[in-house]
Parts: sequence; structure tokens; C-alpha cells
Amino acid sequence: MKKYNFMTLSRYDIITQDEFNLKSAHTIFDYPDSYNKNFINLIKDKIDLKLDSEKTIETAIKIREQLLNLAERQDTTNLISRYPDKLLNHMLSNKSLLCGEIARLYGYILHLSGFYVRYITISRSIFDEFDRHSTIEIWDEKRQKWIISDPTFNITFQSDSNFLSSDEVYDLIHSGYFNSIKVIKGNPTKYELHIDNYYISIFSLFDNVFFIKNIQQFNLAEFPPIRWLNDKFKIYLLQSNKFPVFGTGIKIQNSIMFFVLFLFPVMIVAITTYLSYLLLREKYSSQIISLNPKPILVKVSKKFYL
Repeated sequence: MKKYNFMTLSRYDIITQDEFNLKSAHTIFDYPDSYNKNFINLIKDKIDLKLDSEKTIETAIKIREQLLNLAERQDTTNLISRYPDKLLNHMLSNKSLLCGEIARLYGYILHLSGFYVRYITISRSIFDEFDRHSTIEIWDEKRQKWIISDPTFNITFQSDSNFLSSDEVYDLIHSGYFNSIKVIKGNPTKYELHIDNYYISIFSLFDNVFFIKNIQQFNLAEFPPIRWLNDKFKIYLLQSNKFPVFGTGIKIQNSIMFFVLFLFPVMIVAITTYLSYLLLREKYSSQIISLNPKPILVKVSKKFYL
């Protein structure tokens, strides 16, 4: 979905496909226990968290469809927020959520249900802040793998009847087996957007797969340039074993951000300080009284005595 992304203020790093495929490569939803309890009370009469169910893609789809049947998209007013309670209330008001926000809400609900969840963003280019899409992957305990469960379009992906992860979709597209990927639509819901009406082919966005490690309440550590220094806020770019991204883009992006967040402010401070010094020097130099004493002339009369 089109939107400006705060990711541009973060530092990028790479994650190998082997690391990416591990269960430990999940997103941490770092909200206080009190917040989690309040949110559970908010949704307990709306969504069955299926706490006793096996953590599989089938269970995740059921929760996804429950969420997408809570409201209809009648108002195009969007809300950019990281707080699930605000996103849910916005949704219940029949207002739209962008892909990143509905993914964050859905991912958080799955997290409360006991799933290992991964928040990912796919994009044609690291520099493209508009042609990108955010979605969710869940760790399927039965299949022991990550699987995409997209809440914006209410879809999953399959190949040869097997559910796919984002890196598997990436590899199939870059291997030339695009036609082997099938979009599996869920049961019709009131809130979903239709993938057939999307302004761009979603497969074209699988040029870059980004993994977001932390989602949490806002704190001062997120302000640049501190954000750029904190590994917690890094954005990880998938490096496929077969089709690695050479990393030129993230090097350029990191260099640009380093200049914007560090060198440029230092230059501004240095220039401002120097100009202030010149102004102060001119001001005080004009107030210095220049003393030009007049010469004292002494008339000497000489008398000659014979």
C-alpha cells in the first residue's frame, strides 16, 4: 500500500536465508503485560484467539478471517499508528487501515494467540518508499517453517499444494517459476481488499524482502540519530542463497542516512557556530573606542643672555 515509511531513518543490514528460515527469526512485539491484558479484554468478545489450537497456517487463517469480518471499509481515512488498540478502534469505525497497520494489528493478535510471528515488507527497490507492501508470516509448528498469511488481501501462497514463505516466493520468481505460484484466497470477508484490483502485481514487489525485528511502544531511543545506532531498530534485508542481493542499495542507503543524520547536522552546527562568531566579533569590534590622543605642543622660548 502507498505510504511514507519510517524505515528510511533506520540502518539496514543483511540476514542470510539460513538465518531467515529459523524459528528464532521472528518479530518481537515488545508491549507491557498490562497493555497486552487490556487488549485481550478488548477483543475477547470479538475474536477467538484459539489458545488451545495447534499453531498452524490453518489456525492463523481462521483468526485472520475473524479479524477481517469485524468491520467494513466505508471510510478511506487512514491511521498511522503502532498501537494495536488504536488500530482496532479505527477499524471498528469502518475506517481503512494501510497494509502496514493491518499487518501490525493481525501480527500482534497472532502473537497473543501464541504464534511466532514475523513482520515483513516487500519492495521493488530499497529507495522506493511507495511501491511496497507489508504483510505477516507465521511459524507453522506442524510444518516447521514460515508461511505468509496476508491480512490486507486475505491470501496465502502455494506451490505444488505447499504453503510458501516469503523467501520461497522470492526464489521461485527469480528462478523463472513464477507460474508455479498460486494465490490462495480465504473465505470472503467484509474488510479485505481484492488482490485482483491491486494497482501493481504483488509479485513485482518481491525484489527485496525486509524483516522487521522489533515492534514496540514509542520511546526516545527511536529519535534519530540514536535510532540509527541502535541494533534493535535495524531493518534486515534477506540474502537468498541462490539469488543474493549484492548489497549496493543498502550501502548507499546507509551512507545517505549517515550523512543526513550525522555529518549534515555537524556541518550545520559548525557553520552556524562560525557565522555566530563572525557576527559577535563584528558587533563587539564596532564598540571598541579608538583613542587618538592629540599631540601636546609645548612652546619653548629661548632667551639668550650675553
